[in-house]
Amino acid sequence: MSATRIKAGGFNLLPHRQRDARLARRRRYIEWTAAALCGCFAVVMLVSWQAFERTRIDRQRAELDGKLATLASPLAEHARLTGEASNERLQNERAATLSEPLVHLLDLLDALSREPSEAVVVKQLRQRGRDTEMLAVSTDHAAASAWLNRLAALRGVKDASLSDLHRTASATESSAAIELTANLKWDGPPEKPKASAPVHQKTRGEK
Repeated sequence: MSATRIKAGGFNLLPHRQRDARLARRRRYIEWTAAALCGCFAVVMLVSWQAFERTRIDRQRAELDGKLATLASPLAEHARLTGEASNERLQNERAATLSEPLVHLLDLLDALSREPSEAVVVKQLRQRGRDTEMLAVSTDHAAASAWLNRLAALRGVKDASLSDLHRTASATESSAAIELTANLKWDGPPEKPKASAPVHQKTRGEK
């Protein structure tokens, strides 16, 4: 009998629990909805910003294209003038390179024509680029050395040497005459390497 009265007059917590559960579910729905709305808003903002940036970049590209179109003619003229100037410079350098050995040869011939004596007589002269080789006959070693020193003092000569010194005798030359080979190397920019080719060395007895 007392148990029935306690149950009838006791405090029932079930309605409060149901209400708290409903409130908790409602809060979760609100939070999820708010999170979804925030995500959608962020996506919309990102897409809007990308569209704005794309529009700005397209506008800048269009402006740049317009400026380049305006400058196309002056740039083409500048490129043409630059190319012509470069070609002219290359042609001048090539002409100077090709004419340099001739200038050296003329200087050498002028110096040989002004030699004060017949102590050294040039019998053969050969010019190869910036190298000059002369076959000559001298009365003695001292005359040959003095002659070579005078040639070494010419403008543009960077090296001078004697080789193949030996005495020779013939019907027209004294038995004391010395046959020699003089080599002159002229100064200038380094020459471009050439393709290797078989070299035939001509001996003294060949024709």
